[in-house]
Amino acid sequence: MERPSVPEREFDRPQPPKLRILAIDGGGIRGLIPAIVLSRVEELVGQRDPGATLASSFDLIAGTSTGGLIALGLATPGADGTPAMSAAQMVELYSGAEAREIFARPPLRRLPGIGKLSDLLDPKYGLDGLRRVLERRFGEAKLADALTGLLINAYDMQGRTPRFLKPWQPPGNSLTAVDAGLATAAAPTYFPPLRSGDSTLVDGGVFANNPAIAAVIEAMKRQEGEPVRPEDMLVVSLGTGQYERAYDPDDVSGWGALGWILPTQGEPPLLSAMFDGQSDSAHHWAHTLLNHEPGTRPERGPDMGAGPRYYRFQLDLPGPLPLDGVAPGDIELLTKCGEALRDARADELATIAAALVPSP
Repeated sequence: MERPSVPEREFDRPQPPKLRILAIDGGGIRGLIPAIVLSRVEELVGQRDPGATLASSFDLIAGTSTGGLIALGLATPGADGTPAMSAAQMVELYSGAEAREIFARPPLRRLPGIGKLSDLLDPKYGLDGLRRVLERRFGEAKLADALTGLLINAYDMQGRTPRFLKPWQPPGNSLTAVDAGLATAAAPTYFPPLRSGDSTLVDGGVFANNPAIAAVIEAMKRQEGEPVRPEDMLVVSLGTGQYERAYDPDDVSGWGALGWILPTQGEPPLLSAMFDGQSDSAHHWAHTLLNHEPGTRPERGPDMGAGPRYYRFQLDLPGPLPLDGVAPGDIELLTKCGEALRDARADELATIAAALVPSP
């Protein structure tokens, strides 16, 4: 299996920021990719300050779906008051038995014919496996206990409105970290929604799979302390890899409901278009707001998101990988992708770590 390639790029060095933001995309099991990148950032800030964690290195951590689970792991306090999970532990979770527990199916639903039929009628997975994993990791901690600013995206199908779950604002701050994780990860067709009071919460990826812009706006809205402007920020945005399969117009024109929602290669076309389109749009907006000099020619390709205030770490997957691909071959490929992205952007990551944790 060949190692995925990541194009080289020049990057601009960041200025000392007033506000440090980490934003992590949705993407199911592909969360292994940003977890690998973050484990390197974790090492780098730890070298500069042995007491530093990713929670102490960022003022706001935003996440959608699997990115929300990573954000919660990094910012939720454990029994000793330190983060419940390190990025290195996140890598272990995504590549080990707990990932298979999350995406476990009853024996009957593993049968090809019965499984495909049941997936048309019911969510592919229940929430029990994910709930058990989150309860082991987060215990009874509440969102309000977060060690740093936290923004977890979900969507309320009852109120028909985006929900931004935050430690400092009700009603989200009354949720446990477990329930916040179940809400943001409830991807349509994969998991059932979380019922929370009068709300029916599903994956925030239906409106903000890439939470970078949501995090920037949240930072600009804050009322405590000195106002924060875009030029005051350092935003690190992590994707989960993308495989953008091209569809022939003749094929798409013949799709009915099943054509849009049945997986063809990796993900259902509707979810793939929705998640990738939103992630790419948020990337463009964040780069234009934070990096682009008005009146100059806009950057394209890998040069977008290369600083000095907004950095995007993303790569093209070498093939289709489903959101629930936990087979050994899938995990091996995702590991190679994460390592390739980490190594290709090694100098950028070191420069960012130095901006996050300046030398004493």
